[in-house]
Parts: sequence; C-alpha cells; structure tokens
Amino acid sequence: MSEQNNQNTQESQTPHKRRVRYKGKYPKKFEEKYKELQPEKYKDTIAHVIQKGNTPAGMHISIMVNEILDFLKIQPGETGFDATLGYGGHTKAMLECLKGEGHIYATDVDPEESAKTRKRLADQGFGEDILSIRSEERRVGKECRSRWSPYH
Repeated sequence: MSEQNNQNTQESQTPHKRRVRYKGKYPKKFEEKYKELQPEKYKDTIAHVIQKGNTPAGMHISIMVNEILDFLKIQPGETGFDATLGYGGHTKAMLECLKGEGHIYATDVDPEESAKTRKRLADQGFGEDILSIRSEERRVGKECRSRWSPYH
C-alpha cells in the first residue's frame, strides 16, 4: 500500500507542462495560434467557429460549390480548367464529379499555395492521372491554346 502511495506522490509532483505563451493579450502571429496549427485536436472549436458562420484562421471554406457544379454539369470523361486553384475546394468538387474519368487542369499565381494544394489533393486520391497543376501564370495562356484552341 505504501508503495502505491509513493508512486501517486511522485506522479502528483510532476509539474504540468503548459503550452508556450505569447506576448500580450492575444496571439498576433499565426505561429502562436496553437488551435489553428492543430485543427484535428480542436475539432469542437473549429466546428463551433464554422457553425457561427466564420472561417477558422488558416483554413479556407469554398462558397457556392453546389451552385457552381449545378451550372457546370460536369460529367465523367470530360476535361476542365480551373484558373483560380487556390486552396483547391472547387477543384476537389469538380474532380469528384469526374469519378476518376477525365482530367482537370488548374493554375494559380501563388506557386507555394499550388504546391500545398497539389499535395493536399494527392493525399485525397487525386493524382497527376486526373489533375495537372501549373503555377506559372505566363504559361497558362500557351497551355490553354495548345490544348483547346483550334487555332494553335
């Protein structure tokens, strides 16, 4: 019995390690916003922010996705182009409509965000066989003309 009490005493003496605090009243840098850096750990907080109609910091929620898909009427086997790839929300929805048949070409002016989006979509099963992403905006016009224009 005394051995168990001794073990409980040792556990209670271990100080609680707190997260790193930021200077001032509120975090000013994204790196200090611990909940945004680990959204999977704070799902209830993220859900609460979204339910209030807001977008959590560091995230992007695509708008009017259903309206856009209804307008485009994307069918498997088709080829499409998304000139505003960004976070990839609309592109993902278009890829889902293709059901593995067809191709989406996408571009964005931000090469860093394009690389992150490419990885994010590849991790969700949308690889180069169905999605091509270019971040060089100068090549977009040439790429489109060479693929779709009858005048190239």
